[in-house]
Amino acid sequence: MDNRTIELRVGIVVAIAAIILFLGIIWIKEYRFNVERYKYGVLFPNVGALGVGDPVTVSGVKKGTVESIILSGGDVLVTFNLTTDVKLKKDAKFTVMNIGLMGERFVDVSPGHSPELLDLSSPVKGFYDTGIPEVMGMAGQMLDEIRRLVAHLEGIFGTEWSQESFRETIKDLRKLSADLVTLLDRNKDKLEKTATDLSYTSSELKVLVERNKAKLQSSVDNFTSSSARLDTITTTLSSLSVSLKNLTQKIESGEGTFGKLVNDSTLYNDLRKTTNNLDELVTDIKKNPKKYLKVSLF
Repeated sequence: MDNRTIELRVGIVVAIAAIILFLGIIWIKEYRFNVERYKYGVLFPNVGALGVGDPVTVSGVKKGTVESIILSGGDVLVTFNLTTDVKLKKDAKFTVMNIGLMGERFVDVSPGHSPELLDLSSPVKGFYDTGIPEVMGMAGQMLDEIRRLVAHLEGIFGTEWSQESFRETIKDLRKLSADLVTLLDRNKDKLEKTATDLSYTSSELKVLVERNKAKLQSSVDNFTSSSARLDTITTTLSSLSVSLKNLTQKIESGEGTFGKLVNDSTLYNDLRKTTNNLDELVTDIKKNPKKYLKVSLF
């Protein structure tokens, strides 16, 4: 067998192996040819171990893969592709979820039921579902907190003085409980009588209310009516106050007859002068009455 034949056979084997490897990768990755897809981006608060190439499922059915993961402000922008048969509605929800125990992640899509389609030009907010690794991490933190709490309690109650003080406290509580029981036993009859009196008083009060129900209702109605009248009187007084305020402002500014009388000093001087003249006339009449009274008998 010459070298050319051997090289040909080796080449055929390598080609077949490459084809098998290629087909195996396609089968494992579930690639589909001649399938139209579109892209969409969602903002997540966290993505955990999600990576490029991870699956995107719609109601549990794989319909796409993750294409890119980048930071966007305080969130993470995840861009993925979906087949065109998936119609995202306005109320669609996107969640980064956990697959297995090792923390594998995928994007779960709930397409929604709204009659309006989702605007694919702007990303929406998605959700992050805490997986088993995160829960185990939080459980570890919780155990550390419990250990610190136990150590703190040991520091408080572990000393001899703390134990003695704790025993004294329990002893005092037992004594207090015993004294309380003794007190209740001694006053059992009084307590029962008090309860009976309260029950009787409650019954009498109920009967009194039932008998005077109409009067009470009438009193309530009268109170309501009085309240309404009081509101009317208050409104009238408020209006009167405003009117008096306006009148005062007009008088001070000299508007109207009364305002002119109040603010005109000439009128005041004339009235004062007239008053003085009258006083002088009265005085003169008292002094010289004959001057003003002429009596003739014939």
